[in-house]
Amino acid sequence: MPRVPRSSFETSFFHIIVQGLNKEKIFRKSIYMKKYLQLINENKEKHNIKIIAYCIMSNHAHLLIYTEKIEEMSRFMKRINSIYGNYYNYMENRVGFVFRNRFVSEPIYTEEYLLNCISYIHNNPVEAKIVYNCSEYKYSSYNEYIQGKIKEEILSLVFGSSKNYLEQFKSVHKNKYSFKDFIMEDIDSYDEIIKKFQNKNNKTLEEIKKDRKLLRECIIEIKEKTGLSYYKISIKMKIGKHKMYNLLS
Repeated sequence: MPRVPRSSFETSFFHIIVQGLNKEKIFRKSIYMKKYLQLINENKEKHNIKIIAYCIMSNHAHLLIYTEKIEEMSRFMKRINSIYGNYYNYMENRVGFVFRNRFVSEPIYTEEYLLNCISYIHNNPVEAKIVYNCSEYKYSSYNEYIQGKIKEEILSLVFGSSKNYLEQFKSVHKNKYSFKDFIMEDIDSYDEIIKKFQNKNNKTLEEIKKDRKLLRECIIEIKEKTGLSYYKISIKMKIGKHKMYNLLS
């Protein structure tokens, strides 16, 4: 199969997770799942977003997207989450935040990781023991692939061609993949470590970031205790990749 250009992996594929505040089941009803999916479909073209895969669970949702402009991804997620948040509050007669964070995103760099991520997303309901196989779950893109409903441009992005993709698609899903350093629980670990590090050194995060020695210690501690990649730590701490490289070299 023709390979996707490496430059695409460096900039264009992202695995996104959104989750309810305090892990609340913000998609617990089918009408809520349908509404969120409707918002995704209504807004993806406005922001030049291509949906590679998705799965909407009761308290969180996974999206695997392709975008050539990261800023469009942010606008897209902000819009659908904002509209959904207002809708959910109205339906539940509540006020306040609905989502735990705006969203969490993970860039995808290799073809293998891309295929594994698709399998991981589709297998979420199986791993949660909601269904026995992916095809039984209504609110994921798995059956769209099986039934040939995925657009040709998406199939070309993922498999290099829209022809004879189904065998490879099914083969990828025979394995179940875990992305342990990216699950939502890691966010709590990161925040807790940052808080403890601040208290221990009696410094704010901004003060730590201005102190090269402390910042390096903090980054290493986060890495050791969470297993997060340095890339993800740099995003969370809003540190440029060149500064991160200099700190660790």
